[in-house]
Order: sequence, then structure tokens, then C-alpha cells
Amino acid sequence: MKNPKVLLVSEYFPPKIFGGGEISAYLLAKNLAKSGIDVSVLSSKFPGLKDFEERDGIKIYRRLKTGKNPSSVFSNLQRMLFFRKSVRKETRKLKGFDIIHFLNTTSIVKIKTKAKKFATINGYAPFCPKNNLFYKEKSACDGCNPAKFMSCIVNSQYVGKSRIGWLKYNPIFWAAIYLPYVARRNALKSVDKFIAISDFVKGILMKHGVPASKIAKIYNIAEIPNNNLEIKGLKLKNKKVISTIGTLDKIKGVDVALKAFSKIKGNAVLLIAGEGPEKSRLIALAEELKIKDKVIFLGKIDQRYIPFIYKNSDIILLPSLWPEPFSRVPMEAAFFKKPILASAIGGNLDLPDKFIFKNEKELAEKMLKIQTHQNFSIYKPESNLKKIIDLYLSVNR
Repeated sequence: MKNPKVLLVSEYFPPKIFGGGEISAYLLAKNLAKSGIDVSVLSSKFPGLKDFEERDGIKIYRRLKTGKNPSSVFSNLQRMLFFRKSVRKETRKLKGFDIIHFLNTTSIVKIKTKAKKFATINGYAPFCPKNNLFYKEKSACDGCNPAKFMSCIVNSQYVGKSRIGWLKYNPIFWAAIYLPYVARRNALKSVDKFIAISDFVKGILMKHGVPASKIAKIYNIAEIPNNNLEIKGLKLKNKKVISTIGTLDKIKGVDVALKAFSKIKGNAVLLIAGEGPEKSRLIALAEELKIKDKVIFLGKIDQRYIPFIYKNSDIILLPSLWPEPFSRVPMEAAFFKKPILASAIGGNLDLPDKFIFKNEKELAEKMLKIQTHQNFSIYKPESNLKKIIDLYLSVNR
């Protein structure tokens, strides 16, 4: 059977990396090309990057208009104004594809094309105007309407992962994020096949009327460079090392990790890798809890040094307060055969019960009890890639 010609649509693509989504997009494109698939990527244009290039067997078209930084409120307003329009325009120009695969929920649009349309659901843009499914920033949301949205937005600090400040009281801002959400939700009807990255995400699709027959649950492809680079100056020998990796936002729950860690006695250290607006507050919290000398804030870490953190950790923490679709962290921890403890919310619920905690007290208890040799085998890159290719072939017959 002839391999399909595939166009992957990704809002951001390396070297522009703002999170795990861009890394997953690149790994999928690279591995599809290795497997003999004719693969192209349509992504956003940025100063200093070529409008077109071929790399790793991938044809990369940088034509889309978007904001420069998805963590900025202003950039997100630019994205709302320009991005989806440019996706419609540029996908019509690029012809001859058998499959158009939207890799971000923000990029799903209605277009007239003979190509089959796939969508990876790795976010909540079609299901939540705030794009984080975090109702009043207290619990996972089970559906939205205008009245519920207005109550939610004035009791929230974030849209996606961006702080919104006084804008949460501005009706013009409400309309600016609610109307695109309605358009994204309607665009789901034009998708032929959905790839849900966790059972939680699959359940959300089904709640929004997508039949199970159109959904395949496939984890993101994760490929971790297993190098020997070291972060100099860290004294970790003969210590129990517990680590968190991620942006220091309130919704990431690093304060929960600090409070639980403060109950751990003995020769233990907490590594916190990442930067973000909560850093100064978290440093102050470590001082207040009298664990400052046992907590190391590593700051922003180059991806090349992430393997060092995993290799030298006994336990990895994923204490998110918001319902993440499914983080890359569990797959990376599994690759290095390290146990993980994750909050019982969102995609984390795909993990075995022994790796899930419901509250700070339970996290502290599990940090003490968990065996460092315990691991789980959720990381199967070859299997995940094969499932995606099989889906492509099933609609290309």
C-alpha cells in the first residue's frame, strides 16, 4: 500500500520551543520521515528562521502568523486574531496531501479539502475558553456555557498558562477568548480521526459528542537523549534526591511538593528545575518551612542536561494542580526507570494507583514508602509511532 503524503500543522516547531508540544511535534515528524512517510510541517514564521527548509527528511514551511510567546497575554491576543486565519489560508495553498494532521488543538480549523483530517488532542482549546479546563482554578471542568464562563473567568488568574491580571474583569477580553473557543469547538466536527494522548482526554472528546470509533488513544512520542553531561557543583552523593521539572507557575503545584518534602526527615534534597513567576514565592516558602538548605532551585535547564536530573533522582514529582492532558515527564521518568508521584488529576490518572497522590499528606507518605526500583513501562516510542502510521494507512486505503 502506498504511504500517504502527510502535512503536520504545528503552531510552533523547533528551534522555537515553549514546551513539550514542540518537542513531540519534531519527534513525530522525524520518526515519520525515517519510516518512509513523505512528511511536511506547516508552522509559524519568525525573524531569523528560513521560510522553507529541509531537515531530517522533513520539509518545513514557516508561513503561519502567531504571537511570539504563548506565555504572554499580548501574544495570546495576537494568536487569537491571526493564527487560525493563517492556518486556513496556508493549508489551502499547500496542495497534494493525503492527510492534514493538526498537532495542536489551537490549530484545528474547518477547511475544504480532499485530504483526511487528523487532530492530536494535547490541550483543551476546543473544550475550554481559558484553554486549561480548570474551573475557578479549583477543579477540572466538565463543560462550559456563557454564564459558567463569566463566573469562572472572574475567579481565575490564568488563561492557559498566562496570568491575566485585571483583564479578567474586562467584558471585551471575555468575548475575545470565548468566541474563538466556540469556533474551535465547531471545527471538531470536520475532523476524521482524533488522537487522544490519555484516557482523560479521550473521555473529554466523548463528552463533547465525538464517537469512540473516531478516537485512538496514543501517547506522545518521547525520545530522550541518554548522554553523560553533568550539572557541575551539585553535591548529591549519599542523598535521597527528589526532583520536579517544569515551569514555576502556580498551577504546577510546586508549593505542594515543598510542603510535602518538609515532612521528609534525614539526608534528602529537593531539586527544582525550571523558571517562572512563582520562583521568588517558592524560595520564600522554602525558608518559611525551614528547608532552604535542602532545596536546590536549578533555574532554567538546557534540555541536554535533563538526563542528568533523571539519572541522579530517586523520585520524580509531578504535583500539577490543573488537569494536564498528559505530561512528557512520566514517559521520561519511565525511560530512566525512575518512579514518579503525580497528582490525581487529568491525564496523570493514566498512571498506576501507586504513583498517584490525592493530597499533600499522601504525597509525603508515598515519598517515604515508594521503592526507588519501582517503575512502569508507559514509554513505548516504536509502538506509539506504529499506531499513528496504522491510522494514516487505515484512512488512505
